[in-house]
Amino acid sequence: MQLIIGEELIEVDNTDEGIEQLFDTIEEKAANTQLVFSHLIIDGVEVYDDFAAYLHNNLANIQVVEVQFISLKEYMQDILVSASEYLQRAIPAVEQLAESIYAEMDTNTWQQISQLIEGIQWLHDSFTAMDKLPNLSNLVNDYEQWNLYSQALNELVEVVTTISEPLQYTDQVSVSDIILYEIKPAMEKLYSNLLLLI
Repeated sequence: MQLIIGEELIEVDNTDEGIEQLFDTIEEKAANTQLVFSHLIIDGVEVYDDFAAYLHNNLANIQVVEVQFISLKEYMQDILVSASEYLQRAIPAVEQLAESIYAEMDTNTWQQISQLIEGIQWLHDSFTAMDKLPNLSNLVNDYEQWNLYSQALNELVEVVTTISEPLQYTDQVSVSDIILYEIKPAMEKLYSNLLLLI
């Protein structure tokens, strides 16, 4: 198969070793540039995840693999837009969740609480990954605003940790109140700070 990275064309065997060479080449290219691996275009099909599985499942027929990179700035922008889209959906859902908790703590409600906590964990993890990027001040539109976003996110994470004890004792009123009167406003503050970064 042909591996295309930018202007470079590399022949790679259609074998397990060839796939390993392909990933090694991608890692090397990313490490030597200020670019982030985005996705593969395999015989015209854009593949964004499970690359190894896709390559192994189609190994005998693959002819061309194009590697797509994005800049660090584009990478950050993509994450910030995803975070914004998440918060747009999550804020109204949090209000509904609080109402559901007042009514009844069933399996669905527990699952929604878990999803909320996972979503906030993703916001924190993605922020941490971006915050470690080299030359961060050159990658964000407004570094002061980035710091305000950081503060708002830390406030949200701190508020979410207060929910664990009432959850442990299935204190529906306290859980609902924390979600409605502390988590939701913290998410709204985070969202308003985030919009100024996009």
